[in-house]
Amino acid sequence: MFRNLFNPESALMVTMTRVTDCIFLSLFWLLGCFPLVTAGASFAALYDATYRGFRQGDKNSWQRFLQTFRRNWKAGIVPTLVFAAAMFLLVKLGILAWNSAVAGTISWMFFAGAMLVVMLMLGLLSILFPMLSRFENSTGDLLKNTCLLAFANMPRTLGLGVLNGVTVMLCIRFVVPIFFLPSLACLLGSLFIEPMFKPYMPEDTAE
Repeated sequence: MFRNLFNPESALMVTMTRVTDCIFLSLFWLLGCFPLVTAGASFAALYDATYRGFRQGDKNSWQRFLQTFRRNWKAGIVPTLVFAAAMFLLVKLGILAWNSAVAGTISWMFFAGAMLVVMLMLGLLSILFPMLSRFENSTGDLLKNTCLLAFANMPRTLGLGVLNGVTVMLCIRFVVPIFFLPSLACLLGSLFIEPMFKPYMPEDTAE
């Protein structure tokens, strides 16, 4: 019985491996974000490793993360700076809209509209770095194609914005989720993103 219990293919060991991968990939992502300019490559690596490991059964997800990070860190510098500037503006817009609605300066309907814009922009940014991990583009083409793909798939983009907005809020509010929630958010996000990518991928998508 114990031999079967600790068999690498048993349900228990597979579950433990997935939980460990989830935690360590989130930690790798966090470390990769400390130098701000490599945050984009870290996001790209987390998405790629999570998708390959959890949905395609890649058993070397940690190595996959490091490979993707090394491959994209230079190409990700400019998109990362764009991402940082956009996030700063989104946070400022959200805080301004909330404070204005509470003070009665604007209506709550206007606040809801502002939040919709914030979620759409956050969804667009959530597509940017998975694009970096999957396609070869110049910086200009990466930003342009991300915008085109996001606005052509507006419902999925909005869903991504809500998903990642909730993830950010939970990580900031409770701290502990930051050690596992980024990987889970990428896994759930792949359900929105992969259908967007599928028409542009070759038949054989192993690499």
